[in-house]
This record gives sequence, structure tokens and C-alpha cells, in this order.
Amino acid sequence: MKKILVPTDFSAPAENAAKYAISMAKVLDARITIVNAFVLPVPVSESGLWPVMDTADLEGDIGGELDLMVKKLLDDSCSDDPASCPMVDYRCAEGPVLAVIGQISGQIDTDLVVMGLSGAGGLVNFILGSNSMAIIEKGDRPVLLIPFGARYHGIKKIVYAGSLTPQDIKPLEYLCKLASWFKAEVCVLHIIEMRKDLNTGIQAIGEDFIDQMRILTGYNKIRYEPVWNSDIDQGLEWIAEQEDIDIVSMLHRKHNILDKIFSGSRTKRFARYTTTPLLVFPPDYIEKKA
Repeated sequence: MKKILVPTDFSAPAENAAKYAISMAKVLDARITIVNAFVLPVPVSESGLWPVMDTADLEGDIGGELDLMVKKLLDDSCSDDPASCPMVDYRCAEGPVLAVIGQISGQIDTDLVVMGLSGAGGLVNFILGSNSMAIIEKGDRPVLLIPFGARYHGIKKIVYAGSLTPQDIKPLEYLCKLASWFKAEVCVLHIIEMRKDLNTGIQAIGEDFIDQMRILTGYNKIRYEPVWNSDIDQGLEWIAEQEDIDIVSMLHRKHNILDKIFSGSRTKRFARYTTTPLLVFPPDYIEKKA
């Protein structure tokens, strides 16, 4: 857990995510790389209302903005104890957001991508536009989404919403390693629909799964908790209402609960996630780490 990548579009949510990353990096002893992807402006008419700039010139201008941003972040986050401040550098490159982040993430072998979320009127939106969901769906690194309303107050409890399948093992290994730096608890919440037979031995299966995870990771502050509810949606709402959770985490699969949180009319029902960071493991993370 040594390298954190923070994409930025210079917005307030992106700056908030960078501040959160810096606070985490102080504990993790990690290095932060802030990344901006840009495209060259093109003329919108023959009169050239947007003058075309040279790539090097634009890269220099953006590099200057990133330099000022980093200095401000360090002043805001490390003024009390400069010695504890992590190393923070920056890069910018021309190209689509997904391509630039993927390229730089691979170059520095990123352990975690930290991105901002903005929420207004019950709507939850990623910064950086529509490319942001693609970073999760097509990337291979864990992504920590920081809501604009979230502030770092330490990490004491990490919740993982899973199904106790072999696919959950790699994400839980990662979470146990992350939690060990903060001496945090990892709570595996298994959402089970009430219509299932309560005597199927699910509790015993869950406890056995957690025992195996303790042995595999060597981390003992992990526990199992079934969430019995009328359906999956209700179970998610219950998780969203809990106030003692510092990070909610999950493995993203197509048509899974992440889609429920960020799609259509369901979005307002999960507005609570605008105050709780959400750590998402992309589908390719399983294959990459296998």
C-alpha cells in the first residue's frame, strides 16, 4: 500500500479527494501522484474561437496549475506537522481520461486510485464525467470514491458487502492489509433475503469463511455479520444508514449492487453514500491479482 493515484479536474470534489488521500497516506507511508488528463482545444469555427495550442505549451500550463495545487494541498494538510507529510508529485498527459489514468497507473504500479464524488439534491455523480464509471468497469486497481461531504476522521471500521464466494477472497485480503495500518475492524456484511430459509446454516458457513480469512491473512480483526432483510435493496439501505462505518467496500460485477446505487431512480435512495467513502474492486482486479 505504497502508491496512491488521485485523478483531478481541478474541481472542489477532486481537491477534497486529494486531501483525504493525503490524510490516508500519512498513516500508510504512501506516495501520492496527482494526475490530470487533457485534450488539445480545437477551433470551433473557421475564425478559430479556440486557438489551437501546442501540446508542450498546454502541458506546461497545466503542470503549473498542478504545482500550485500540490503546494496548497500540502499547506492545508501538513502545516501542523510537515515531517509527517507524504511525498506528493503530479503528472499530466494528453489523451482520454481512462487511457491516461490506465497508463500512469500501470507505470507507477498504483495500489489505490482515489477519486472524488459530488452530490447535490440527492444525486450522486462522479467527477471527470462519464469516463469515471469506466475507470471502475475497465480498470484493474481498487478505486476509493470520496464524497464531497466526507472528511477524514481516521479509519476504524471498514465494511465489505459480499456474498462469501471465492471471488471475495482477494478483495478481503486487500482490505485486511489496508485495515492493519489503521488497526481497523473489517466487517463482512452478507445481505440475505428473508425469504430464504433461516435454518440453512448460513451463519455457520459465514463464520467458517471468516475463520479461513483470519488464517489466510493473519489479521484477526475481521468478523462476519449477516444482514437479514426483505430484499437486497432494503439490505443496502440498512448499510447506508449506519453511522459508525468509515468505508463501505464491494466487488463490482455487472448488474450488481453498485449499479443499484448509481443508476436511475434508485440513486436518491442511496444518497447516504454521499457522506461515506466507497471502495470498489473492479472485475479485472480478481484476474490481475489471481
